[in-house]
Amino acid sequence: VGGTYQDETGATQCKACEQGCYCPEGAAAALPCEGGSYSSATDNDEQGDCTPAGAGFFAVTGSTEQTPCAKGSYTDASMPVKDSCTLCVGGTYQDSTGATSC
Repeated sequence: VGGTYQDETGATQCKACEQGCYCPEGAAAALPCEGGSYSSATDNDEQGDCTPAGAGFFAVTGSTEQTPCAKGSYTDASMPVKDSCTLCVGGTYQDSTGATSC
């Protein structure tokens, strides 16, 4: 069943998928949400069930939540994958967390 996995031989039932992961039908292990996405659910059965990080945030592989960008960095809506924040270039600054520009 999708959203579950089983990593033991001879088991009689599947385990719930793990937070930060998805488990397609027949999975032998929970697969981590790709960088730029996250999930706290335990019933995901495909990568598309992981939520994309929003502008001003990032998510590393296997994240259970998005993290705001630190001061001096940002992500914006034009970035297709938000797995890290971009540092402000010389001559610009950002003194807030979760920023979408410098």
